[in-house]
Order: sequence, then structure tokens, then C-alpha cells
Amino acid sequence: MDKNTLRARWGSARNAPLPTPLADSAAMRFAPAPASPAFKPSHCVNAELLLSTPLTVVVRARLDYFDAQGHEMQDEVALVISRNRCEGDHPYWPALLSAAQEHWHRCSGHACRMSACVDGEWQTLLAAQIQH
Repeated sequence: MDKNTLRARWGSARNAPLPTPLADSAAMRFAPAPASPAFKPSHCVNAELLLSTPLTVVVRARLDYFDAQGHEMQDEVALVISRNRCEGDHPYWPALLSAAQEHWHRCSGHACRMSACVDGEWQTLLAAQIQH
């Protein structure tokens, strides 16, 4: 297999929709990509890192949720992203969303919002749908 064929396969995999085997579409929604006219969902983002290793990058994030007693809580979380889903130290947007989704499902309470610091500002990655 030549490198052009390999690049084409990886490129199409990056643009594929995120797998959501655990996702309940009524319970959450993905936030839109950064509001830049030139931004494409397959682009990487300048997210604030907690750690960078040869195999992974760890992105700083916040999870807002309600605990079992109904109190609003906020936890700092670390989104671990494989280095092959990054360009240098910058994760691709779908990889960031996928890592956020993993934490969303592990929340012990009722998750409301997952945010990450992108380009120096907190940006919502996932948010709970309002049930009427």
C-alpha cells in the first residue's frame, strides 16, 4: 500500500461521523464547531493541554452536572486523546468530541454541559437537551 492510499484511508476516517453506541440522542447534543468561516470539522483545534506525551494529549475540560441530591456541580476533567488523532499537540475536532462523549457517559449525576478551553475561551462541546 503506498502512502497516498494510506493517507486517503485515514483522511476519510477522520471525516466519518462519530460512533455513538452509548449515546441517547434525546439526552445530549453536540455543540457546533468553532465559529470561524474557514473552520472545517476535520480541522484540529487549539485546546488547552494538561499533559502531552508521545502517545497522547490530555485536554483540560469542565463537566457541569446535577448530583443525586439535585445540587449543581462542576468538575475539572481530563480528556485523553490519542496522538494519532491530533496534528502535533492539537486534537482534531471529532477526536475532542469523542473524548468528551466518553466522560459524559461516566458522569455519576445528570450531566448538563461539557466544555473545553479552545483558543483561550471555554467552548461547549456537549450539552443536555431540555426535556419538555
